[in-house]
Amino acid sequence: MSDQGQSGKQAAQNLYSLNVSGYTARCFLPKDGKTDRIVYMHAAMPDEADKVWQLLSCQCVLVCIEGIEWNRDMSPWYHPGVFAKGGDFAGGADLYLQKLCHEIIPEVEEKIHPDIMVEFKNEVHRYLAGYSLSGLFSLYALYHTDLFEGIACMSGSLWYEGWIPYMKKHEMCRKPEKIYFSLGDQEAKGNSQMRTVAERTEETKRYMEDLGISTILEWNPGNHFRDVPERIARGIDWLMTDAE
Repeated sequence: MSDQGQSGKQAAQNLYSLNVSGYTARCFLPKDGKTDRIVYMHAAMPDEADKVWQLLSCQCVLVCIEGIEWNRDMSPWYHPGVFAKGGDFAGGADLYLQKLCHEIIPEVEEKIHPDIMVEFKNEVHRYLAGYSLSGLFSLYALYHTDLFEGIACMSGSLWYEGWIPYMKKHEMCRKPEKIYFSLGDQEAKGNSQMRTVAERTEETKRYMEDLGISTILEWNPGNHFRDVPERIARGIDWLMTDAE
């Protein structure tokens, strides 16, 4: 168990840090005990999960996977770089998703189950949340695993070439109950690739809605990098609405 925890909302003894398959899983546990809901997320910035945890109003476990190779692990297939200071996207999501589903998640839940899930036996409700490229990854995961009941995709990289055809051509392993989308109102003003993000996010939302999935698209002021923890927390809280 980690000896470093949260001030305010979270006591130190309610933060686990586990090393699994070369990644670190930081597990934020509810202060007052039991829950059957776990939200998994991938963070690109240091302390991002700490800030999200402080902002959440819902009752859940938050598991943040750190140490990922962003452009490799979160990208579904190869895509040339689109940012001046960024490299190509290697397309390693399939391999990473296998580790997440078959190594990381089982290890995490085996460790935390005795502390928070005794009342729920084997019934666990899992959700996947992601920002930017990990938002795309969260949607992509629906086509390769049935573990997740809901998805939060904040400022997702749905500009990614090939995403829309892939989404429409393939069948999900499990249709989620809810999908949350959000974007900043200045995000579509970047380079030519970024300018497609709004229309492709809206198209993705409509497609998921037509499948009978409960969805929402919230617009936030600012560009891609504004109020990231706040946007993530809002998405997670929305997923938990009516699940209390």
